[in-house]
Amino acid sequence: MRTIYIVATPIGNLKDISFRAIETLKNVDVILAEDTRRSKTLLDQYSIQTPMISLHKFNEYSRISKIKELLEEGKDLALISDAGTPLISDPGANIIEYSLDNQIKIVPIPGPSSLSSILSVSGANLTETPAVFLGFMPHKKEKTKELLNKTLGMGYSCIVFESPLRINEFLRMIRQLEIATDLVIGRELTKIHEEVIKIKHNQELIELKEKGEFVVFISPVKKSNNINKVTKTTEDPKDTRALSKLLANYLNIEQKKAYSILLDLKTKLSGKD
Repeated sequence: MRTIYIVATPIGNLKDISFRAIETLKNVDVILAEDTRRSKTLLDQYSIQTPMISLHKFNEYSRISKIKELLEEGKDLALISDAGTPLISDPGANIIEYSLDNQIKIVPIPGPSSLSSILSVSGANLTETPAVFLGFMPHKKEKTKELLNKTLGMGYSCIVFESPLRINEFLRMIRQLEIATDLVIGRELTKIHEEVIKIKHNQELIELKEKGEFVVFISPVKKSNNINKVTKTTEDPKDTRALSKLLANYLNIEQKKAYSILLDLKTKLSGKD
């Protein structure tokens, strides 16, 4: 059966690869690599001689016909990115869509990811504050602020990628948001010069070395005075409905959901939950 394997590869340390990933890369007929030159280093490390063809953001559409041809010949393919788990801000979505539409088997081979790496050291409790992955931020500052304010305002934490040339400007922009936030910054995760830095909302920013790859975990700070204000306003059911309408407009959610949130909050603060 024709199969496309989505294979996670190391994000820095070449030892962070599974036996299953190595076996898969050795046994498939062709490897689709984001950058064949970078991937060759990994393949050489594990004596993998499977032929590669490039699949990056500039040729993804033009490669579809070639990939269709390989699949029609009954070839098994593996898709890898430059580093980490493919299709997380990487090319390949069109290939997956084609495979799903044509009943071609897709098998994920899990492994390293900067998302799971930063979450594991963030100290966050995701059952209390869910996290949303936003990828790379828009180039326009105002659009970035709007996106972060909206997401954080809904009570979610955010995980974003940022380039070394924009990282310090990005952190300064975060301090201009409507909501105070704590930060956990990962630089060069799993590599020799790996750094994990935590900066609380009431601490001064530090100037980061503009080198390497950055992933940033942003969590909103809960303010008790805001909670008390809501509690006081929601004593009367009519007030609760009125406030739920305002909350629904602010968070861009249904009023019914906003009303449920306020009632749940009132119950917890009254000690009944």
